[in-house]
Amino acid sequence: MLLKNGQIFYNGKFQSGNLLITDGKITDVDFEGKYNSTDGVDCTDKYIFPTLVDIHTHGCIGCDFSYADVDKICKMREYYLKNGIGAILPTTVSLSDDDVTNAVSAIKTSAQYDCAGADIAGINLEGPYLSPKKCGAHDISLLKGPDINFINSLGDIVKIVNVAPEYPDAFDFIKKFKGKTSIAHTDCDYNTAIDAINLGADHITHVFNAMNGLNHRNPGVIGAFFDTDAYAEIICDGIHIHESVLRMMFSAKGENLVIISDSMSATGLDNGNYKLGMLDVTVKDGKAFLSDGTLAGSVMNVYSMMKNLISIGVKKETAVASATEIPAKSIGIDDKYGKIEAGRCADIVIADNNFNIDTVIHKGEVLTNSLI
Repeated sequence: MLLKNGQIFYNGKFQSGNLLITDGKITDVDFEGKYNSTDGVDCTDKYIFPTLVDIHTHGCIGCDFSYADVDKICKMREYYLKNGIGAILPTTVSLSDDDVTNAVSAIKTSAQYDCAGADIAGINLEGPYLSPKKCGAHDISLLKGPDINFINSLGDIVKIVNVAPEYPDAFDFIKKFKGKTSIAHTDCDYNTAIDAINLGADHITHVFNAMNGLNHRNPGVIGAFFDTDAYAEIICDGIHIHESVLRMMFSAKGENLVIISDSMSATGLDNGNYKLGMLDVTVKDGKAFLSDGTLAGSVMNVYSMMKNLISIGVKKETAVASATEIPAKSIGIDDKYGKIEAGRCADIVIADNNFNIDTVIHKGEVLTNSLI
């Protein structure tokens, strides 16, 4: 398959070129006009970029990774891929140890199924090692300090464990799982956040949300992000963070920002009543709330968030990188995901000049298709 004359996202920018796919692999990325054949698919005025990577998503289409069975997980994977998302970290909410074990088992099993859906690249445990002072949409009765032995028992499929670093044993936990912990749902100050990052907590969960705000004398976790090389997840639905702040953040430090959906089960569905874990959530006008008014995740997938960023003035190259290469790099899977390069599996999106999806290609197979 030859894709001709498209704007290919390569080395951080869009460049006019051709993409050759053979036996499911990208075999050539050509910017020198080597292919003048009348054969191939004309992608003039089309953007070509990697399928997206969402490292923090709780669910969609009425299903929740915390309790979904294998069949429901496969259906969710199909939804993600149809929406241009090629790899995900299914994300649990705060649960009992038994429920975490069951959720991990179901996700592991689904990951082995060859359904026409997004790849499961690991698991993100968003709890229960969170602060009761910043519990957000988590069951406060389940929150507790981190447990090294329990996380060890779950295996290498766990890519991120969220932890509030103010817990007494949190620093030992962070050192043990260096590179796999994310500062989350925390009341900690700047110095504690800096210490946690220096010990190996290289992620910050949904920056600005479920943490103290940025104050000129108490910069908190947000200030620690700016002073280190940690990655920060950021929800870009325009509800969790004002668009002015989104523009400011991506202008200042876009190379360390990871767009996440933090999507819940209502994503892809209409207004109504849903669940996030075992908590009741009401969705109205694109906003998800608990009964007390607390925001409860988003109802927008990460592709729509990338488009939203572009629509409010963030450079398209910055937005695409923050939804593809940067999240993949942040969890150490950039050898397989997030880039267009010769030799890789052909996992790509072809979109029009407004970033509406024309075609999704996964492992060389054409799925969503209005072009080819």
